[in-house]
Amino acid sequence: MIATTTYRDTPSIIGNTIDSFRSGRVLRYSQLTATEKCDYLFDCGIRATAYNTFQNGGLPDVVGGLLQFGRSSLKSIADHLLSQTLTRIGDEFEEPKPKLFHTYGSTAKIVFRPEATTTYTGIFANEAHGLARFSYAGPVMGVGAVPGLAIKFPIDGDCPSENLIVMRKLDRQQPLWRYFSIGSYNSVFQNPFTNILPAPWFFNLVMRTVRKRFETVVDKGRGLQLPLDNIASVRPDGTRIPAERMFAPHRVIFCPSKIARNGSNPKIDFRVDLAENIPKGTLIYEVLALSPTEEEVLRRKGLTTVEQLIPEAQKIGTITTESEFIASKYGDYRLFFKHPDNFLRQKYRLS
Repeated sequence: MIATTTYRDTPSIIGNTIDSFRSGRVLRYSQLTATEKCDYLFDCGIRATAYNTFQNGGLPDVVGGLLQFGRSSLKSIADHLLSQTLTRIGDEFEEPKPKLFHTYGSTAKIVFRPEATTTYTGIFANEAHGLARFSYAGPVMGVGAVPGLAIKFPIDGDCPSENLIVMRKLDRQQPLWRYFSIGSYNSVFQNPFTNILPAPWFFNLVMRTVRKRFETVVDKGRGLQLPLDNIASVRPDGTRIPAERMFAPHRVIFCPSKIARNGSNPKIDFRVDLAENIPKGTLIYEVLALSPTEEEVLRRKGLTTVEQLIPEAQKIGTITTESEFIASKYGDYRLFFKHPDNFLRQKYRLS
């Protein structure tokens, strides 16, 4: 169990007045540009509460933590926290708290640069600055190394950020013969990530239960699909794309770059690996995409896995780091990434 003092003193920064931009002019968070929001969240939230400082202690344990995971699960069910997570809007939690899934991670500033030839709209067609947070789905001792990536794209002015969440799968990425390994296969760059996940292994009872829990809030059969309309429907400056002109990929695939894959050390804690081996200015991903029609054609040919789809997908952009990676209390207990709500059951939709 996490001691109360390890997270409840994590400060909120969204409501503060801000004088670090535009020649010291006093601003509110809602008056910042997208790039300023990234800088503010990273410098005053992530960097200011980095672990391994005197005040904030060392890195939390990502291997153990089964008791905390169980307690958080029970609290989530009792308090209906999953529906709140899928419907709330904002860049931070109102009160600091441990996340049920993807509890501990590491965050960096990133920039998405689109290909000039892309036909997709909104953020997909514009240079966009954001925050990228890598994390594991749960304690390694319980569910294995199951990495995921959440990206937050702030929008200029008084507009909510758009968020994108991708993984490879809900099963551990260790091979079967290393099922109990906790000292290797830790790299977040071992596999490509995507927004449409395969069903978890039949014997993976924990993640099969997670899927069922998601489908109490989203439509049945949609628990492993994260739509991308929100990313395609707005530009970083806040301009909305008319519905008739909006064009979103059915699937995106984040392919790790050679420099990220080769530079990563899979035998150490992934947060230490990111901090030591992925510096500012590293191209970490090529971003590929498939339209609904393209994916359907490939499915009929029997091409369904991410690895089979990669050679057929179109490159639409790249992601490059604009800072170092930092593991922090703010990233773990305050920073909030909203899941897309396209498939929410009607009773949970905002009026």
